[in-house]
Amino acid sequence: MRPDLKELLLRDDGSGTLLYMRLYKGMREAFSRGLLQPGERLPTDMEMARELGVNHLTLKKTLCRLAKEGFLTRQRGRGTAVAAVLPSAAPFQAGSRVTVLLDAVSEATLRSDTFVSICKGVNALGMTIELVSSHDDRREQFRQITELFSTADSGGCIVWPIMDMRQLEQLAAARPQGYPLIFINYRPELDIGGIDFSGYDDFGAGRLLGEHFLSQGYEEVLVLHNEKTKHKGTNVNRLAGIASGWGNREPRVFTGFTPDDVTPVRNALRRRTAPDGKAAAVFISDTDYLACKGFLNGGAWTPFVFFTSVRPDCGGILLSSFQMGTNAVRILEARRKGDAAFTITRRVQGVLV
Repeated sequence: MRPDLKELLLRDDGSGTLLYMRLYKGMREAFSRGLLQPGERLPTDMEMARELGVNHLTLKKTLCRLAKEGFLTRQRGRGTAVAAVLPSAAPFQAGSRVTVLLDAVSEATLRSDTFVSICKGVNALGMTIELVSSHDDRREQFRQITELFSTADSGGCIVWPIMDMRQLEQLAAARPQGYPLIFINYRPELDIGGIDFSGYDDFGAGRLLGEHFLSQGYEEVLVLHNEKTKHKGTNVNRLAGIASGWGNREPRVFTGFTPDDVTPVRNALRRRTAPDGKAAAVFISDTDYLACKGFLNGGAWTPFVFFTSVRPDCGGILLSSFQMGTNAVRILEARRKGDAAFTITRRVQGVLV
């Protein structure tokens, strides 16, 4: 591989962009600068990965994406080559309507930081917002989004609800080149076939709360999150962050309740392992806190909660979603201008209140 091409593909601009995206952006620039000519054959995936010193699966992900977009041809037994005719840059999306797909439209949703920041950003682009509710039907979500791909007035789609990975891969394959499809999730390090993720850092927020417990001399920390959400990645990360910030001490965790039956929390709060020390009851969900706050009247536990919208009447971590919406609109703007490589990996830690 030529030194100038290798240098371009491995170039790090210091922005913290993932290696996969750096390789993708470098390849796109190599096409535009003529460093890779139409019809030119590339080394095998393994040879190219070895020359670049990268994992071959990371490289394969980049090459497959470029092949889907028409820049490369890949054939089993014949290898990879630059396409005979390179696609032109994606045209500016002329549509003036941005669709925001929600699980369900409610007053709380419309007042949330995420939605407010999306509205401000979209209005600043001179575009209008159309709300579409899928009512938590994932199959209906998929149908609604794919219909937008061929709608002339559609300038892009911001998908707020969390879909499963299989559906994300399917949408990535179905999305036409240049169509802005922005998916908000809480794992900004992921990028699947052009679907972008932006959000806040749950581990960092948990660590911030754990550091507060350490500095204030809390002897006991009880984390409460219900049976239905205990395996969610966001909640697992928050719990790990608390332990890290609290001097690597493991908080006690109680998950033996459901949103429909919170009465077991009462018995959990009666059990104290450090009766004379300061104790914190941490609710992973503000909904759980509101359902259980009546059990805290005795004052033996100081309540804390992770929340994203209306501040409850206790301390905790504000996971401001405002940046999520802002990031989504910034990516939307870049996609409309034909920049398929622009992504955001900045994490928002959360604010102790």
